[in-house]
Amino acid sequence: MSHFKTRRQHGGGGGKVIVILCVLLLLAGAITFFILQHPKSKASATVKEFYLYEQSGDFKKSWQLFHTEMKNRFSDEQYSQLRSQLITQDIGSTSFTYTVGKVKTKKNWRSSVNGVIMKKVYVMKVTQNFHNQFGNFSLVQEVFVAKEDGEYKVVWDYQ
Repeated sequence: MSHFKTRRQHGGGGGKVIVILCVLLLLAGAITFFILQHPKSKASATVKEFYLYEQSGDFKKSWQLFHTEMKNRFSDEQYSQLRSQLITQDIGSTSFTYTVGKVKTKKNWRSSVNGVIMKKVYVMKVTQNFHNQFGNFSLVQEVFVAKEDGEYKVVWDYQ
């Protein structure tokens, strides 16, 4: 038996530092991912809001979500009349459901309305599902969203 006291060595300190660093890196990555995805989420939410108004027949409110490029193409009264006519008279449906696809980003996109180049737009496929006397059918359209005056606005492509 030894009469010398020995100091206990703490061998787990290095492992704790590594775990803390890993947690911090994962947290930083998650925050960065969220910040980068946030505009896509807002663009998608704008499109969903637009089609909720369309579903309820409130075309004046959906028109308000248009980018200036679109508002220059249709007045709110003209759009409301034409859109209502399309759904109820031309398609012969009183309602529809819709799905919004995955959001993609495009840079330097040229609007076919007036040829304006938009630095960044978000594009997603919207599928509207209708039921009428002839059965079920779907309309599929790529919908673009651009930021204008700090708000996300809908633009359609005519090419």
